[in-house]
Amino acid sequence: MTLGAGSDGARRNALFVHQSAEMYGSDKVLLYIVTGLLARGRYWPIVVVPSEGPLVEALRGSGVEVHVAEIAKVARAVFTPRGFLGLIGQMRTAIRDYDKVVAGRRIELVHSNTLAVLGGAAWAWRRKVRHLWHVHEIIISPRLVSKAFPRLVSMASDKVISNSTLTERWLVTEQPSLQPRSVVVFNGLPPQGEVSADAAEAFRRRTGARPGDLLVVLAGRLNRLKGQGLLIDAIARLKARGMLPALHVAIVGDVFAGQEIWRTRLVDQVAEAGLGEHISFVPFVDDIRPVWSAADIAVVPSTEPESFGMVAIEAMAAAVPVIAAGHGGVLDIVEHDSTGLLFTPCDVEALAQALLKLAHDPALRARLGAEGRRHQLSRFSAESQIAGVEQVYDGMLLEAR
Repeated sequence: MTLGAGSDGARRNALFVHQSAEMYGSDKVLLYIVTGLLARGRYWPIVVVPSEGPLVEALRGSGVEVHVAEIAKVARAVFTPRGFLGLIGQMRTAIRDYDKVVAGRRIELVHSNTLAVLGGAAWAWRRKVRHLWHVHEIIISPRLVSKAFPRLVSMASDKVISNSTLTERWLVTEQPSLQPRSVVVFNGLPPQGEVSADAAEAFRRRTGARPGDLLVVLAGRLNRLKGQGLLIDAIARLKARGMLPALHVAIVGDVFAGQEIWRTRLVDQVAEAGLGEHISFVPFVDDIRPVWSAADIAVVPSTEPESFGMVAIEAMAAAVPVIAAGHGGVLDIVEHDSTGLLFTPCDVEALAQALLKLAHDPALRARLGAEGRRHQLSRFSAESQIAGVEQVYDGMLLEAR
């Protein structure tokens, strides 16, 4: 019998539980994994998300079975007595919902995508199904939360996939018992396809960049972590010194619902620095490829260590040179002066100098872009990620026999 197929040759069912229906980092990872698994034909993914949204549309368009149901999402509020009681109720609802989704089918394993969901772990425990936790986060503070999540993963998972060596190090440092169950599988991208010159130019026009400007792009959620404010400060510093090159910064992305204050603060920061003609805000875009086709420089200035850095490999896939804060999972992706430039995290001056260096050196931009693309294709492809995930699944099924 081929692992991953039942005795009748049918695909094995895998239940996926994911935290959102949007199209940011972990959402894209889920999309690439389940569509890849579907194409390979050995596992049948059944996806549960909490709401309708762009991810659901993309999944359905690719022929993936997807359901909207309770996911028992973890937020910091659950670390209170009232919040914990509410979470228990959500997990009970999730178990009932997944029973309806499964509808009597045999589920070989449950794949919880991100630490933010508990519904999958609860259903797997209740129905005695193997559970895999796919971790996309590094949580440093508050300390209570940083210690609680690895303990939870240790208690409720048969196997753990980390998206970077830094993520795995955090988990295993907090919970050494996870080491034998832990594996790193890097995120990857499927072939991106060609983007028309018209689509790229349309995005440039949307940003307000002038002809001849270098287009600098920061793509991601508008929040404290992603470093938009740091980039604005770096541009303001260059302008104050009369050293600002001919460039335009596009900050691409939206806030979480209820956190609109972050966008207001950033817009106010740009206005107070008198940078309105140099920095623009572009809401979330469904197809990121024209963004990177139009970009000359990508910036990933995260102020806290992130677990991976999908934006970095997306830019690399388009041969766009990357400037990144040198911490977190991005250290698995960017090698300084080879596949990009690293700067000291939270250092405005270091970021400003990196921008100047790339802005004034087109040959360096071309070299870093080309090397970055080769690196992405060789190490961060969807094909390699899906093969790694399948290998983990196969090992879990062997252990269960």
